[in-house]
Amino acid sequence: MKIALKVAYFGDNFAGSQYQPDARTVEGELLKALKNFKVEDLKIASRTDAGVHAYGQVVAFDCNDLVTPRMLNSFLPEDVTAWAWAKVDEKFNPKKAKSRTYLYVTIAKNLKTSEMKKAAEILIGTHDFSNFTKKFGEGKSCVRTIYSADVKSDGESILFEIEGNAFTWNMVRCLVTALLEVGSGRKNLSWFEDLLNLKRRERVEPVPAYGLILKDVKYDGVEFEVDNYAFETLKKRLEKRVFRAGVEYKLFSYFIK
Repeated sequence: MKIALKVAYFGDNFAGSQYQPDARTVEGELLKALKNFKVEDLKIASRTDAGVHAYGQVVAFDCNDLVTPRMLNSFLPEDVTAWAWAKVDEKFNPKKAKSRTYLYVTIAKNLKTSEMKKAAEILIGTHDFSNFTKKFGEGKSCVRTIYSADVKSDGESILFEIEGNAFTWNMVRCLVTALLEVGSGRKNLSWFEDLLNLKRRERVEPVPAYGLILKDVKYDGVEFEVDNYAFETLKKRLEKRVFRAGVEYKLFSYFIK
């Protein structure tokens, strides 16, 4: 049988999601855990860089006996948690997703959020994202289709959410850089649109990885069942993380006043 799992992880202490023989990776930890179930093959939906987090990453593997999230979690470290599962067709490939959704959050004040929202709306549709790609100018196709994109602000931080069929390397983080340029007033909407339409060739540098999370990966005809015990484990780990981050923020804020 083939099983697909939804997996969450904190990316801080990983060299990325993809397996590397000499570095700690998400895929490496999953493979170590799966060996306890005599599973040695694994496919992962979306590659994430070092420092990037995930909530709804999807992995799939073949197994002789059912492997549920709670079973796998007993062999995983605390920064990786499986929380939902589905039996899928033998031909299922997690890379062939209907869509992927990313969130990026950054602390930022006094930005023109309305202009950033207008820029985000321009992204919807099919475009060549060469100017927003790490492998800028290397000849690979950077054409992607964006289904939705939006910017929200609570006055203290900016939240950028984007859903598309796929993303190029560093694409979301480079888009955030450009959106912040528009929001600050250093650049205008015409500049942003020219980058998107390749009327201007300009490499946009990515914002830091720690603000990015892979929120979800969707498929046609696949319904994931939440493992309630595993999901409670994830919630506790998320709460612990938020609490610790809040304490650390308060602690170090005394030295930057």
